[in-house]
Amino acid sequence: SAGENVEPELVEPKFQENHCIIPWNQPQSTYRAEWMRQSERRLIVITVTINVNCHSNYDPMMPSAFVVCLIERFCIWKIFLKFDTSYSTNQESLIVQEFCRVKGKCYLDHAGATLYSEKQLENTLWDLSNNVYSNPHAKSVTSKSTEDAIDIVRYQILNHFNTNNEEYTVIFTSSATAALKTIAECFNYGKTGGTLLYLENNHTSVLGMRNYAKCALEIKTEHALQILSSPSKNERSFSEGNNTSNLFVYPAQCNFSGTKYPLTWIHKVKDGWLNDLVKNRTKNWFVTLDCASYVSTNVLDLSKYKPDFIPISFYKMFGYPTGLGAQEMLVKKYFGGGTVLMALSSKNVMIPRKIMQDRFEDGTLPFLSILAIKHGFDTINRLNLSFDIISQHTYSLAQYFYRNLLVLHHFNGNPIAILYHDTVFENRQHQGGIVNFNLLRPNGDFIGFAEVLHMTNLHGIQIRTGCFCNPGACQRFLQLSENDVIKHFEAGHVCGDQNDLVDNYPTGSVRISFGYMSTREDADKLLKMIENCFVSKPIIKKLPTTWCVMQKKYEELFLKNHETTNTTNNKENVASQTSITERVLKEHRITNGNGETPTGSLKHIFVYPIKSCGAFSVKDNWTITPKGLQYDREWMITTPTGVCLTQKHNRNLCLIKPEIDLKRNILILKFKGKADFKLSLVNTMIEEQTAYICQSKVCGDRIQGWDCGDKVSDWLSENLCIPGLRLLRQCNFDEEIMGRISKNGMLTNTTSQLSLANKAQYLLVNSKSVEWLMGKIPNGELTEDAYSITKRFRPNFVVDFTHPFQENNYNSFSLSNISFKFAGRCTRCQMICINQESGDTSKEPLLTLSREFKGKINFGVYLNQEGVNEERSISLGCDVTGTNYEG
Repeated sequence: SAGENVEPELVEPKFQENHCIIPWNQPQSTYRAEWMRQSERRLIVITVTINVNCHSNYDPMMPSAFVVCLIERFCIWKIFLKFDTSYSTNQESLIVQEFCRVKGKCYLDHAGATLYSEKQLENTLWDLSNNVYSNPHAKSVTSKSTEDAIDIVRYQILNHFNTNNEEYTVIFTSSATAALKTIAECFNYGKTGGTLLYLENNHTSVLGMRNYAKCALEIKTEHALQILSSPSKNERSFSEGNNTSNLFVYPAQCNFSGTKYPLTWIHKVKDGWLNDLVKNRTKNWFVTLDCASYVSTNVLDLSKYKPDFIPISFYKMFGYPTGLGAQEMLVKKYFGGGTVLMALSSKNVMIPRKIMQDRFEDGTLPFLSILAIKHGFDTINRLNLSFDIISQHTYSLAQYFYRNLLVLHHFNGNPIAILYHDTVFENRQHQGGIVNFNLLRPNGDFIGFAEVLHMTNLHGIQIRTGCFCNPGACQRFLQLSENDVIKHFEAGHVCGDQNDLVDNYPTGSVRISFGYMSTREDADKLLKMIENCFVSKPIIKKLPTTWCVMQKKYEELFLKNHETTNTTNNKENVASQTSITERVLKEHRITNGNGETPTGSLKHIFVYPIKSCGAFSVKDNWTITPKGLQYDREWMITTPTGVCLTQKHNRNLCLIKPEIDLKRNILILKFKGKADFKLSLVNTMIEEQTAYICQSKVCGDRIQGWDCGDKVSDWLSENLCIPGLRLLRQCNFDEEIMGRISKNGMLTNTTSQLSLANKAQYLLVNSKSVEWLMGKIPNGELTEDAYSITKRFRPNFVVDFTHPFQENNYNSFSLSNISFKFAGRCTRCQMICINQESGDTSKEPLLTLSREFKGKINFGVYLNQEGVNEERSISLGCDVTGTNYEG
């Protein structure tokens, strides 16, 4: 028995060959099955022992064909889902010793930035603490020592890539993006201008190079594979007397999907294989090989493959720092300090330095960061690793995760995920340690990547979501047209936001990536979370019905070397789904017989004077101001770097309980077991001449506020155990200095003024919706009462309507005869898993919301007032009415 919901007949072992089973000849016999994997050319032996209950009529020499078939397919299934370790026990032990801080954590964004080891950092700090390094442009003893140490690092880098300083020069930049910008600025296309040709699956930084080229063309992935992967060499034609130069840019490994593109393309491009795509059929072709993603876990041998320019990032290899490698060719126009032999200020005369790196490294190098590269290489050697072993390890982890996610299906047989890859993870030469996917509901609807991100954060799993600065790959794999992208932008989606679904179709995806210190446990933790939170039980494990199509696509792209067209349109396969809100509202008729709008009553008013701290419960009535409830989110706590501190970073903020005493005009801060702290509600600017303006950010908006002084700062730092905290009070909108300016530079009071709240002036929650949710949470998971659970959602208004989710049906509300406009539904994250009374965390109620909702995890609605310039009063127990959406 496989011990799993396996359907052996659906397992098609097309990657196997030469498999056989030797029949038994004894009641207890051993079967030996052999397979030869095409991709790895190594023998895999599976030994299975079967107890056979024989009787007098049983012929042991004639085994049951069914049993033989079952054993064979079971063995193949186990091989398919198996993780093949590449590390020895000693290597694994050494890694564990140097990554103690990672224990219990699951970090799966190594394509973004890998992790440094504790010993690596310790050695770097020891180096800096025991040596004197100075500006290498000086001629002192320490300066010369620093310059020599930098040169040793350059040699170490060249040696790592199996080349030397006669062929390549290492030029340090601030990042791989800066390296690409340098190439774009300095590449000489010729007097009449050549062509920049780039693969569609390039990083955004490559797209920026188009602005420096007279002509820029994109080549589709399938087209490039068709032309450049062909084994035959067609005769190339060149235009006589053409002295222009063309530049081809492509990634060695796609940072979106992990696809590895052939390094053999380099010499083919230089030989003019792409001349048919450009007007100037020149012999002068140059290649930029973007290796930022590739060299982090793979070997690049520059003695075999010789691209002209090679941007790389050292923090992706070692955790810190960044850099660039390039071959001499560029003609640079700009020069900075330290890059010239002689320069005149009165005339435009400059003689560049003869050593190439000296001509390109403007100003003083980040020499302390450069010297840390040595300790990165030392770490790999100390752990007895090589980048070839690392490549195999990260690929095996990605293959293991890919295949185990691939076979996961809902109870109805529909897959849990759609995977965005050109390969089927059968060959390390074509695929790296990256897996990219979106999750699906049982009916085929997409689960937004923001919802997945919330759940992974809740489970302590670090992933990456969005388009990963690769718009070409994102459009290609998600099958988004140019009009789709524009439509998403017009709907409010921009790069890097959490707008994950537009018209129920994804704007991005989920990416995980592995590093040399990653483990199988990391992959298993995410797989388990997906099974528990997103797969509808009972789980079915089988190969998807599209498996043969996926294999054929891979073979056509990488093995048969001719163009293929993917005709599958995922959009057409997405079924419509009734949202949880609509389903509940359908069960509860929310309008009475004569069609009148139903009413509710205002049950609670909560004010949060300090952003992300505890709530102050209003006892009777409260003032409504043009920017929200009076004193609501008027203060914020900032870290020494000026960043706003929230419960996402420190859940103990909820233990700070502010109280407002209007009679005495004071704000009282309470913390259990500590003395209270009192602040005046009178504007600090008026009372204290020593107050000064500070700036911070809330949801990308620039915040200007008055610092409330050292005493309250010390009180906060002591109770939260974080040194250097400051308390800021937002500047009033009628002051000369505005309190909040949006990320686009506009004042936020152009429509409705906003305090330090994230999205809108008010948040409304329906008490009946809370009761519905409590009934869905499994017994024993949350023992709190309705009031405590309500406070987890941090509402301003708690309304007692007649039915659950009634609030989602209105576009305007009236409370105490004050009008409020619907401003959107509140998408929930892991903050609702924090008990606002104790600071304790749990996985509920987010797990239940994720399980029950057939859309984004929405709970509660945002409200705004527009064009209101006067103060009003709102009272507990007042009537609340809602106006239905038109149509």
